[in-house]
Amino acid sequence: MSTDKVSLVLSSGGARGLAHLGVIESLVNDQVEISEISGSSIGSVIAVIYASGELNVFKDWIFNLDKMGVFSYMDFSVSGQGLLKGDKVFNQLKKIIPDRKIEDLNIPVSVVTTNISQNKEEVIRSGSMYDAIRASCSIPGLVKPFVRNENEFVDGGVLNPLPINALQSKDNIITVNLNAQPIQKVKNLSGEKSGFYSYFSIFRDFFINQDVKKSLGFYDITYRSVHLMQNQLANFQINNHKTWMNINIPCDSCFPLEFYRAKEMVNLGSKIYYQTKKNY
Repeated sequence: MSTDKVSLVLSSGGARGLAHLGVIESLVNDQVEISEISGSSIGSVIAVIYASGELNVFKDWIFNLDKMGVFSYMDFSVSGQGLLKGDKVFNQLKKIIPDRKIEDLNIPVSVVTTNISQNKEEVIRSGSMYDAIRASCSIPGLVKPFVRNENEFVDGGVLNPLPINALQSKDNIITVNLNAQPIQKVKNLSGEKSGFYSYFSIFRDFFINQDVKKSLGFYDITYRSVHLMQNQLANFQINNHKTWMNINIPCDSCFPLEFYRAKEMVNLGSKIYYQTKKNY
C-alpha cells in the first residue's frame, strides 16, 4: 500500500457489518493507521468499539453467539413503533464494554443517524457512545426509534448508508460498502427465500411455516428495493468524494440478523480487502 494513514468509512448493513472487523484487522496487520472513522448503523457500532480499543472484547462476545443466543437478545415491543425495543443487546454490551464519551475515544469518530423529528441527517461527535450508536441503529419497523434531546432518531442508513461526508479529514479515504451488488443474479422475486423471510431469518425456525415462506413476494420486493436504494445512495457518496479505496461486500453475503455467522463474515471482510488491495 502507498499510504500508512487512512480515514475509514463503514456502511450500514446489519450482520454483514461484521465484515468491517475483518477489514479493520487486515489494515492493522498491514500497519496502516486509521486516523479517523465514520459509520452508519452497524458501521457506527464497529467504529465506536474500535475507537474505544475494545474490538477484541467485542469479538469474543459476538463469536460465541449462536442462533438461540441472537434470538435471546430480541426484546419484543408492544409500542407499535417497532418489533423490538433494542435495549437488551445494548445493555449487554455496556456490561462488557464501558460507556465513554465519543470525544474521549482514541481517534475521532463521526456517527451518522437520521433525525426523523426534523427530517434530516445528523452527525454525532460527542456525548455517550451508546446513545449515539443506539440512535444510528434503529431500523424503521424493526427497532423502535431512539429519543435523544426530545427528538426521535432512526437508522443512519435511511439517508446515508456510507457517510463519507461525515469525515472531518478527506485524505486517503477507504470505504467499506455492505450494500454492493449481489453475488448471484436474482431470477425470481417470489421464490422460497424471500427477502422478508431472509431478513428475519433468526425467527424463521421458530415461527414461520413452509406455506408462509413460499408466499412473501411482496416483502421480497421491498427488501431488495431497499438494498438497491442503499447501494445507489452509497454510490452517490463515492461519486461525490475523492476516495482512495472502495471495498465492496455483496449485499447477499449475509442477511441482517444473522449475527451468529460472525467468524464467516470477519473472514469475508479480510478476504475482500486483500482482493481489493491488489488493485491499489
